[in-house]
Amino acid sequence: MNAVSVGVLTALVSLSGVLVSVLTTRQANRRLRQEHADEEARLRLDAAMRAGELFSAKDDNPADPAAVVSGLLALTKLDNAELAVALLVNLWSEDEPQVAPETAVLVIDAALRSTGNAQLVAAELLCRNAHRLNSCHSLHWPSAVDGDWNPDFCPKTKLLLIDALIGMTLAHPSTEDALRSVAVRLYGVWSRDENPRVRGCVGRLIGAVVPALQKLGYLDFMQGKQTVLLCQLERAAASGTHNPDGYLDRMVDDRCKKLCSWAHACEQANPASSLATAV
Repeated sequence: MNAVSVGVLTALVSLSGVLVSVLTTRQANRRLRQEHADEEARLRLDAAMRAGELFSAKDDNPADPAAVVSGLLALTKLDNAELAVALLVNLWSEDEPQVAPETAVLVIDAALRSTGNAQLVAAELLCRNAHRLNSCHSLHWPSAVDGDWNPDFCPKTKLLLIDALIGMTLAHPSTEDALRSVAVRLYGVWSRDENPRVRGCVGRLIGAVVPALQKLGYLDFMQGKQTVLLCQLERAAASGTHNPDGYLDRMVDDRCKKLCSWAHACEQANPASSLATAV
């Protein structure tokens, strides 16, 4: 074997050694990542089970309300928003509520920010209890849909959330604060959702309150972190169209009529006494 052959063989052996070392290192890193993921999953499951224990009654006494709240919020932080919102269905019952509306909305907010079925369950629960919420209280509405509308929500989730907003609004007397609130929140949906059917329906709903807004005598409206101009609301209202789905179109007709009648009865608020509930 000449010197060239020996050199080539030596190089191949060295290269093989390097490749084996690289493959071994990659396998070890992959195994470590899997072990880390498994350990993290185990810790999350253990933490979720401990959070669930907070809902258990002790000595035939009902669970402590503070413990219930802590358990729900802990589940949302452990990426178990679906379980948290499922538990909320019974805990936020109208007959014997075990959580305050503010807590329920925090759980719903976390579920709307998650993925999968939790969003739909949260939207349905919010719609079901909308009449128990006050549109002038920021803590009574999820921040996930207060200027941060997610256009990737499924169609039914969108429908339930919009109907919850209208239901919450109509459940209380028409005031300037409430009028501003529903207008800006509807505009947040219209401006962030490019689906023409969604925009057409929401545009009609905005159109139901624009005449009352025009009578207020000013040009900009604030709700939460949003500020919307009257001309923007008028442009959104002009985009309103009828929905090809006859059932949904009749539903929007009904909500528009109720919203228009509600807005027509608006009483102008005293800014000095209403600022704390208007944002």
